Amino acid sequence: MKKQADITTIKELYDQYCSYANVGELDNFLSIWDDNAIRMEPDNPSFIGKENVKKFFELSFGAFNINVATYGEIEIQILGDTAFSRGTYTLSLTPKEGGPKTTIDGKWLDILKRQADGSWKIYIDMVNFNSPPVVE
Repeated sequence: MKKQADITTIKELYDQYCSYANVGELDNFLSIWDDNAIRMEPDNPSFIGKENVKKFFELSFGAFNINVATYGEIEIQILGDTAFSRGTYTLSLTPKEGGPKTTIDGKWLDILKRQADGSWKIYIDMVNFNSPPVVE
């Protein structure tokens, strides 16, 4: 029963991830990340530590209106105080200064850590594309 509650909590975390990104709330978005977070992007070195993850996302949040959504089945496995999850996403980036929208169809694989207060946070977040981004 505890595992199901953890799975529900983690699914809610991903709802927050999308919601915060879509309204541009960077501080709230970063609140769901572990202090030692790692972001792994295609064609880039890893962004290690929450401050570096913040610098990466500051650029996106500053330059684009973001629309991110998870869809399809999300798999979550709980392993004690660690969990992994995987799923698919679509992401649209519309430049705030005008210009063509870019749409990305991708997949993600995360490792999450249970925090001292019992909450879950993203520890390692890795994303990749199913096909090249489309500029409209």
